Amino acid sequence: MKTKSGLLWSLIFICTFFSCAKEKVATDQTKETASGTQKPDVAYNVNAGIILDLANEVRAKGCTCGATVMPAVPVLVWNDLLAKAAYNHSNDMQMNNYFSHTSGENTTAGDRIKAVGYNWRAYGENIAMGQTTEQIVLNSWLNSEGHCKNIMNKNFKEMGIGRSGNYWTQVFAAK
Repeated sequence: MKTKSGLLWSLIFICTFFSCAKEKVATDQTKETASGTQKPDVAYNVNAGIILDLANEVRAKGCTCGATVMPAVPVLVWNDLLAKAAYNHSNDMQMNNYFSHTSGENTTAGDRIKAVGYNWRAYGENIAMGQTTEQIVLNSWLNSEGHCKNIMNKNFKEMGIGRSGNYWTQVFAAK
């Protein structure tokens, strides 16, 4: 009887330990950004917290995109479905050795966003290749008038980014 009882207590301890550890991991993976929005630390090979904070800092201050002065706009919220659509496109570009907003199957960002289950009213997409950090890729997008205007578009409410190798895709949308 002692061995069964000891085994039972060991199983209870192990189950409790691992369920607590699992809960802690899930909690640690989501943090609040400076703008007060929730997002995972790392999602789809991108430090979501850093890139979301960087984009929202620019949106909060406003900036100049090419020759166009863009006023401050509301912050973006991280969306995992958009990040999945972005990652899928980055991965497709890397695996099939191309760089374009249109895939080899002729799909657009709107098609890819719908495919992951996000029903958009408005969307935009930025792509980049070769950058090695979130700060560098955001700076590249800000130095391109069209990409910058996507970042500053007041109609976009949510954002997700995915990276595969050094292929980056940033997707914006609103429902």
